[in-house]
Amino acid sequence: MTTIDQFTLTAIPLEQYFNETYLGHATGFLWKVHEQHYLVTNWHVVSAQDFFTNRFLHKHLGRPNMLRARFQIPGTWDKQQYDIYIRDKEDKPLWLVHPGRRVDIAVLSFTPNEPAIIGLYPLNVLGDADLFTAVGMEVFVLGYPFKIEPPAFPIWKRGSIASEPQLARLTTGYMHVDTASRPGMSGGPVIRRSWGMHIMDSGDQIGDGGSRTRFLGVYSGRVPVGHPHEAQIGLVWDGSYINEIIAGNIRDN
Repeated sequence: MTTIDQFTLTAIPLEQYFNETYLGHATGFLWKVHEQHYLVTNWHVVSAQDFFTNRFLHKHLGRPNMLRARFQIPGTWDKQQYDIYIRDKEDKPLWLVHPGRRVDIAVLSFTPNEPAIIGLYPLNVLGDADLFTAVGMEVFVLGYPFKIEPPAFPIWKRGSIASEPQLARLTTGYMHVDTASRPGMSGGPVIRRSWGMHIMDSGDQIGDGGSRTRFLGVYSGRVPVGHPHEAQIGLVWDGSYINEIIAGNIRDN
């Protein structure tokens, strides 16, 4: 019997379009609060602007007004294309941003027209084990570093936590991970996975022979240093910002 890790199904391939003009690709995932689904990705994915400098990411100054997502069709290996418009008819952003702090996360309310056709796998519904997390531990970035083509399942890119994770919210809002990546992985979920014996936040050690997973945050690409021998260090925005963005319900301006 063929099985797929449930977290593989959470990562959604996204293509950026301005009308019918392709601009690039990235990654996103679903989040669920009460009965409402939300698409989570990076702010720089929907705005096409560098988060730190606000400079446009495309030389022709193009920015997307639509994300072309591909959702899993339950019971098959296929995916269903679904276009999600991210600007209204007046070209104003539809995505939500954090009400009190500038972070590289954007959240879009998502209500599919035909929900029975596509599988919806919100990451936060799958469980968030209280695994102990510390600098030096292994993590995985789930995303799409290459061209999106069938079967369009994400790559699990291994990395390690390179800064103190508990300081993220107290300082920059993000932690560092030591990993090589490509732009298409921007917006992907970052998880910590444990097998067999699990060390919990409480200090308990639980041996159940299975796996446990903790969601850590949203991958935002590599630290920009502008050097040919740059350190391959990525940014992960703390996942706790997602619920705060949804609760704040503030559109970007």
